Amino acid sequence: MVEPVIGEEAVERWNVDGWCLLEGLLPPDGIGAALGDIGGMFPTAEDVASALSDPAREDSEQKGFDLRWDQAKPTFPFAGLALNLLTVHDRLIDLAEQLLCVERVQLYQGLVSAKYSSDMADHEQLLHADYGNHTLVVPRADRGYQQLLLFVYLSDVTEQTGATRMVSRRSTSQIPIERTYLRYDEYADLYAEEVPAVGPVGSVLAYRPDVFHRGTKLVAPGAARFLLHLAFKPVDTDWMGFHVWPVRGEDMAWHRLVPKASVRQLTVLGFPEPGHPYWTAETLAGVSARYPKLDLSPWAAAPVAPTGSGHPHGAG
Repeated sequence: MVEPVIGEEAVERWNVDGWCLLEGLLPPDGIGAALGDIGGMFPTAEDVASALSDPAREDSEQKGFDLRWDQAKPTFPFAGLALNLLTVHDRLIDLAEQLLCVERVQLYQGLVSAKYSSDMADHEQLLHADYGNHTLVVPRADRGYQQLLLFVYLSDVTEQTGATRMVSRRSTSQIPIERTYLRYDEYADLYAEEVPAVGPVGSVLAYRPDVFHRGTKLVAPGAARFLLHLAFKPVDTDWMGFHVWPVRGEDMAWHRLVPKASVRQLTVLGFPEPGHPYWTAETLAGVSARYPKLDLSPWAAAPVAPTGSGHPHGAG
């Protein structure tokens, strides 16, 4: 495992409260380049306000964009290389290894979202836990079984611009595990305890899928909020998941990313690591043909299994 990337105080908040807000984790140049990619994916706050104030156009779809809260969100790999490289940034992988206390992690979710104060949508949510669509079972909090969910802030996030409201696990640990949504009339005390996760662009909100939280509407005039949503898990935890990367394997965005990614980053996305029994002379040649610009020397330098040796977990 790599050297710790966050201090003991933040780790303690993660372990006890179930969440922490981290500033300065990611380098400004990586954030800046990713922001350029975001500009081509979503309209600006000014564009939305201007279009929606045009009486000649009745709905957002006629204006060239869809602002419904439940619209399909762009998923990894994205069109922009800089945003893809931010998604698999080594500092985020370091963070996942540190908080999950494991040496091998996988990225299983990657998407971006946008909210606007002028879209008139009701972004207020009930307090809820996210595990319902991140695992087939229920969360387990000890080493090797946790999941790490991240919001990477691609804009400044304040109380007025949709900061997620978080509640400490100190106050919710006795709630029955099957209660994933909490009504205000039943849990008004928890709504009174919620804390807005505010931070400047580049901040990272890290939380567990059993932490109660909720989204809120943007109340600042003419504002927008952009987030990169990521999730990591330990390897060999097939009951956890959200996105599947092979389904995007024919996208040009994927083929632009693969030669630029490191061995570690590709492994986090699911490539077999160097030395894995998958690698034979035949599969090395095939992957080289599929990704001509990928440097396969780290895989070729590791022990290579003989062709036809079979899966290590197959029938004997």
